[in-house]
Amino acid sequence: METLDFVAVDFETMTPELTSACSIGLVRVHNGVISQKLYSLIKPIPDSRTERNTHVHGLTDEMVADAPTFAELFPLIQSLIEDLPIVCHNSSTDINVFRNCMGYYGLTGLNLENYVDTLDLYGKGLKACCEENGIILSNHHDALADAEACAKLYLCYNGRVSMDQAHYSLKEVMANKEARKYEHDTLMPLSSDEVENKDTIFFQKKVVITGTFCAYPDRDELGSILKSFGADINTTISGKTNIVIIGEGAGPSKLKKIEELKARGKDIRLIYEDELCNIMNKLNSL
Repeated sequence: METLDFVAVDFETMTPELTSACSIGLVRVHNGVISQKLYSLIKPIPDSRTERNTHVHGLTDEMVADAPTFAELFPLIQSLIEDLPIVCHNSSTDINVFRNCMGYYGLTGLNLENYVDTLDLYGKGLKACCEENGIILSNHHDALADAEACAKLYLCYNGRVSMDQAHYSLKEVMANKEARKYEHDTLMPLSSDEVENKDTIFFQKKVVITGTFCAYPDRDELGSILKSFGADINTTISGKTNIVIIGEGAGPSKLKKIEELKARGKDIRLIYEDELCNIMNKLNSL
């Protein structure tokens, strides 16, 4: 692989059958930098097994009953992976989940021979690998958390990342629902005259924040900071949305809406936590 462009993938299954995918996490990396993330529950393909993996990942039949099927999610998955290599930790599970689910629905369009298995590279389980390489894995068996950990492991293997610099436990951040709310004032944009620094990407842009962030565990605080740069903080994505700040556990409905709008030609800039932190650091140094 000449450049570090790939998509890390993790599935969780509801039963021991590899057709029973019940959640998926995908992390796209471009030139060694995480650029996109996707998480979704999946309505599993029915099977006759009575054993459930709920004790592993916490997902129940009721939680995934109304989730999209693998076939419904596949166009979005395919658009994220395209022709990039797939990176996973234990290909005998993740790649075979792809094969079995695609086979069940008669789907094609992914090169499942083009993959890298970090389990083969490291020879240890995901949790042990993360501990040895300074990578925070605070929500093991969450599909997105595991996919991101896998991406970071592969970057470590290639000498690009050595440590996770998060200051907060992501598990604690995601569990704190109060920290995801806005104060009323945060949703009231400033006038042009009230914005001191107008030379930012946020000035007079409609911005939506979805998911949670280690660097900014309080969403209202993040919203207030962006508002000070002239952002108009919105709670829903629409055709008027200019920027979406995407964190861990971003709402699947919001991600789907973004894809629909982009397919219709709407230019929406997506900013993930790494890029957000870089932008903030530059703005704070001015």
